[in-house]
Amino acid sequence: MSALFDTSQIETQNRFAYWNDLVFKNYAPCMGRAPKDEEFSATLEALPFGQMMISRVASSPITYERRLSDVRYDPRDDFFAVAMLSGRTMLVQNGHETWARPGDIYLYSSARPYQHHSDADYRCVSLRIPRALAQARLTQLDDITGRVLKGDTPYGRILSSLIVEASEISAQGDREQALQGFSTSVLDMMTAAIGASFGAESCGSRNQRLLSRIQHYMRDNLADSGLGLAEIATAQNVSMRTLARLFTEAGTTPMAWLQSQRLACAYAALNERRVESVSEAAFAYGFNDSSYFGKAFKKTYGITPKTLLERN
Repeated sequence: MSALFDTSQIETQNRFAYWNDLVFKNYAPCMGRAPKDEEFSATLEALPFGQMMISRVASSPITYERRLSDVRYDPRDDFFAVAMLSGRTMLVQNGHETWARPGDIYLYSSARPYQHHSDADYRCVSLRIPRALAQARLTQLDDITGRVLKGDTPYGRILSSLIVEASEISAQGDREQALQGFSTSVLDMMTAAIGASFGAESCGSRNQRLLSRIQHYMRDNLADSGLGLAEIATAQNVSMRTLARLFTEAGTTPMAWLQSQRLACAYAALNERRVESVSEAAFAYGFNDSSYFGKAFKKTYGITPKTLLERN
């Protein structure tokens, strides 16, 4: 069911505080700043789209900053793709600082600090994707946060159109079951466009190309429960020391990365009902022990795999 929020229905002196509460609930805790609080106005239409959420936003100038203290306070972990319709927004995250203009799509994660700055009235459509669903489809998800996909590129046009049209379909209030299946297909197309657009660019250096090749090999062999450091190193013709160093440079370890990918793919399979049981999901993605899988799953996502399967 959609929900519409409009600051014009709120007393002038309370509008900005009201809007900050909405941002807190629908996106993530952050600090908002407007040129003049008493002149601020905005609307937000929240539209469920399968397990994702679409927001259609129109707002006067504002700056949002999610600080490290906000991330620690509420470590919300979602991936966002935002299609700009009018105005412009500067995005700062992950060492990138770039402007998104009408037709462009900017990508960010609530798991890391960020800043959005809009210096004029703007309109956008935002798609919030649970991290597990995005991670199951994008090998190097963290590398593309803080990036803008330009609307004058073929993939940019496809992605912008998908987000905008998905919001229109969701607003029509189609049957939830039909929308669930359709939303999964849209997510597949969106992440394919994002991956194709940034895949080659994100693998610029020799080490990055090698890491990407190894990660793709690991993704292709998630079902192999015997996949370990020695097997990966041998298959990719690198030393175990080199393997460990490549992942250390990316801020993780080979086995931690492998486990996160297995859990993310299992989450997506359960969420999208591509498996019939928890044990099927566990074994399909390299977990031999269903009990261990259940504990690791709940620790990561705050929900048991059985509950997720039954919920959908």
